[in-house]
This record gives sequence, structure tokens and C-alpha cells, in this order.
Amino acid sequence: MAQQFNYLFLSDFHLSEGRNPANGLIHRNEDFFQDVPFAQFVVHHVKLSRRETAVEYYNIPWKLIINGDIFDFLQVVALPEGAELGRAKGEPNARLTANEQKYGLGTSELETAWKLEKIAEGHPCFFQALAWFVAQPGNELHLLKGNHDVELYWPEVQVRLRLLLQQAYKSWRETAVPDDPHALLLLLEDMPDKLNMVDLHQSVFFPPDYLYEPGLFYVEHGCQYDPINAFTNFCDPRLPNAPELIELPSGSFFVRYFFNQVEEIHPFADNMKPIIKYINWVIRNAPSAAARVVVDILPRYLVAVTKMKRKQFNDWRRRQNPQEVFLPEADLSTSIGQFEQERLAIQAKMQLKLKRASRWSTAGTLSSLLFKVAALLALLIAIRFFVDGNYPATVGVIVLAGLLGFISSFFIRLLDQLLVSPYLRDVAAEVASALNKVEGVSQIPYFIFGHDHAAMSVPLPSSVDSGVKQWYVNTGSWIPVFEDEQRLLREDVQLTFLRLVPERQGFPDCPPDLLQWSAEAKEPIEVRLFED
Repeated sequence: MAQQFNYLFLSDFHLSEGRNPANGLIHRNEDFFQDVPFAQFVVHHVKLSRRETAVEYYNIPWKLIINGDIFDFLQVVALPEGAELGRAKGEPNARLTANEQKYGLGTSELETAWKLEKIAEGHPCFFQALAWFVAQPGNELHLLKGNHDVELYWPEVQVRLRLLLQQAYKSWRETAVPDDPHALLLLLEDMPDKLNMVDLHQSVFFPPDYLYEPGLFYVEHGCQYDPINAFTNFCDPRLPNAPELIELPSGSFFVRYFFNQVEEIHPFADNMKPIIKYINWVIRNAPSAAARVVVDILPRYLVAVTKMKRKQFNDWRRRQNPQEVFLPEADLSTSIGQFEQERLAIQAKMQLKLKRASRWSTAGTLSSLLFKVAALLALLIAIRFFVDGNYPATVGVIVLAGLLGFISSFFIRLLDQLLVSPYLRDVAAEVASALNKVEGVSQIPYFIFGHDHAAMSVPLPSSVDSGVKQWYVNTGSWIPVFEDEQRLLREDVQLTFLRLVPERQGFPDCPPDLLQWSAEAKEPIEVRLFED
């Protein structure tokens, strides 16, 4: 009989360099500050599986599934020196290029493994908590790739992560004391003295794309439906003409060449999705910062745009020759292969839809800027009329300036509505409909995504076709949000997760158990979700 599991789903932690152990200061590119709450979270659920009165959980191990973007390799900009540089480059006498000195290391296997070590160095508590979780009998950890940590594709990065978990467990175990009531991670009586690599290979997994559990769930990150963050081949994201590197999408170019510098001004900038929302926020809320962005960052923005456009052209040109691109392939002789082919079609369809929306967004933002400039010019003209004593003209021009300012704000508000459309919910409905058609596949109730950081749980229309109630669930993110409309509905930081317990009474007909972790209460609480 197959091992029975309960399941925990999380996504979008975006760990980067964290806290500098030398001075205790946090890197400005860091977005994740929940190391201790995460440790509380895993301890709470391990305790549940050991409590005899918790019938639905007792003696059932957990699968912890982190659905992409656990790490943000793009925002690790520290540079190795001396022997470390040789190790990161695989060459004893290696030197940094001018690009690397300015923007950080690239995406090769060894460079990413070095970046992972920097992340672990800045987040020791988080890595100890992951290792402690994996050390529990039967528990498994599944790390899906996202657009910010697609480098988990590299075998050496996977090996290095297991080694770092082994080291983190050793570091914790050396100082752990039995029956310590104040310990964050408890030393339980059946825990091993050390984690060995054989056990870690059997408990830490890296799915290449999506994860599907018959009768229970389908889970993927979701970046492949977003044109600015989609990879040509997510399962094999290497550059065809330079397979030692990752082929980054346009959005990653913006992070590397633009947002990493913008976060010197606003450390939260990259938390506002998509990019245009940050620009709109600056226009509306921080005009002084907008001036600094224009003066200091605009040249870098132009560099990023130039690199992105050049990349898009090269991608288009390369796709004209099938031998120069790693295209995803589906085995059409199997029903699952046919589903995967239809899934690729869904990705292409949604990317086209979002590209059109992006064009409208760009046009709207430019129009808003033009109206705002026109409003400022009108105010200057009104001042001139006032000085000349032409009061009727002054009033008329002030009214015109107010109207122009209102139109500018109106454009921004319209864009906000356009940009908050939950497109992954539409994707989930189409994926569910496609999977429901597959012969011999049991219908599943939960379609789980991440990527857009918007925690959500809504029923899908595909339930009518399947005979099983089906849900779209987005597990949100554990990083802060800084958007006014979001703050009206939720806390700045909402530590959301999905808990799936197959033996729960009413499963699978009951709504998904989408919860948030409360660091104050040290237990899960309900997520505040609103109807459309």
C-alpha cells in the first residue's frame, strides 16, 4: 500500500541574501523576513502529526510543496572574491566581467550554486527549519521551479541544496537540548543524529514542471502563462547556443538590470506586480522619488528595455530555425501527452491575451503622464495670468488643470482594474477542463497556482463537466505588499498556505483549507477572502 500523506502548499518566498552575518544588516534586495514564523509553521504541523487526539493528522507524514520562487537568484548581487571566485566560476584564475561587477553573477550551474550558499548564509533559521522538517520520519519536501528560481533546474544546485540542508541540520543538532521549552525547533526523541545524502535524495524532490496527484490536486507555479516571465521551455530552460546558461525571460532582465537598482530607492518595488503598477504608484504617491528615478534610474531602465527588446528579437529570429531552440515536446501517443499539448496551447493563448493588455497598459501610462505634464503646464500658465492680473483667465486655466489632473488619475485607476484581473483563475478553468477530458484520469478537486502573489480560493465552472466540485486556489506569498487597494482587504504581510487533509470529513466536497499563519498566535487562522 502506498504511503499516505497530508499536504502543505506554499509559494513565492523570494529568499535572497538576507541578513549579513558580519554586521547583522539586511540586504536592500531582500523580500523575505519570515524565517522564525516559517519555523513555527513547520513545528506546528509536525506536532499535529504526533498528537494522538488529532485523528486526521496522527501518524501521517507531510508533503511540503513549495510551488516556485522559494529563492530569488536574480536578486543575489554579492560577488565572490579570491578562491571563492574560482570556485563559483569553475576556473582557478577566473575574473569578473564588467557586466558581472555591476549586476552580479550569471545563471550558470556553479554560479547559481554559489548564490544558493549566500542565501543560506543569510537565512540560517529558514534552512534549519527546512532540514528539521525533512528529518521527521516520512516527511517529504517538493520544490517546484518558478521564474525567479528556475536555476533549480541545474543538478549541481539540487545537490548543493541537499548539502546545505545537511549542514543546517548538523548546526542545529549540535546545540539542540532535549525538552527545552524555549527552543524554536524541538529536539524530538526519534530524530536522527544527522541527515545523510541518501535519505535526502529520498525526501527532497525537484519536479521539472507541474505536480499531479490523482484524485487530489494539480499544482504549477503559473509563470508560463505570463508573457514577460514565460520560458521557451520550462522543463529545459537552457540557452540553445550556450547550454551552460539559462535562457531568461524579459521580466528577469528587468529585475537584473532595473529593479535591483530601483530597490536602492524603494526596497519594495519588485513586490508590486506587474512592473507597470510600480510606475503608476510612483506617479501617484511619490513625485519626489519619481524625479530621482528619472535622473538616477532612467538610464538603467533604457538599458534594460534595450536588452529586453534585443532578446525578444533574437528569440523570434531563433524560433524561425527549430534547430536553434529547445521547444517543449509532448508525447501525443498518450492521453497525458495530449493534455500537455493542450496545456501548451493554453499557455500561448493566455500569453497573447496578456500581451494585448500590456500594450493598453503602456499606452494608458503614457497618456496619464502626458495629461499630468499638461496639468502642470496649465498651473504655470495660471500663475502667469494671476501675476498679470487676469483673474478670469486664471480661474479658467486652474479649472482646466484640475480637469487634466482628473483625467490623468482616471487613466491610472482604469489601469489598476485592468492589471488586477485574476488571469490565473481563467487559466485554472481551462487546465481543469483539459484534464477532465483525459481518459483514465480520476477527476481532481484542487488546481493550485502561485506566481501572482494573490491568495484566492474560488470554485471553477469546470465542476459542471467533471461531476466533482473543482477549485482554483492561489497560495499567495509570504512577502509584503505595498498596494493601497490590497491594504484595504488584507494585512501588509499575509502568510498564506493551503492545507490538504484527504481524511478530513467532507473531503473533497468542502472548500479548500486556505489559511494564513499567525506568528502572534503561533497557529493558523482564517484568510479574509471577499467575493468578486
